[in-house]
Amino acid sequence: MLWQEVCRLKDLIIFSDGLTIDFSKRTITCNDKLIPLAKKEFDIVELLVRNSGEIYDREQIYEKVWGRPSAGRSSVVSEHIRRIRSKLEAFTKTNHIETIWRIGYKWVKEEN
Repeated sequence: MLWQEVCRLKDLIIFSDGLTIDFSKRTITCNDKLIPLAKKEFDIVELLVRNSGEIYDREQIYEKVWGRPSAGRSSVVSEHIRRIRSKLEAFTKTNHIETIWRIGYKWVKEEN
């Protein structure tokens, strides 16, 4: 296998429910249908998926995605998570983003 093919495989993640995330193209599809996400929404998904199983609180997500301390604006993360879930739920029944009560969020591992 060529080095480029190996890198390409690391940028493509396929889940059992038909969800496919392509980090190099910054796209998410489900059964070949594009799920439209805004830039920050995709950035949040990428953070959670690449660190699958790890829990991130709103402050951590804000700092990593927006690149600066939240300064009290971390509630915007909750709104983005809500929108991401809504968009994903239109295509798949699996809840990929789990809320850990009073702690944060994590991507639920269900890779093929």
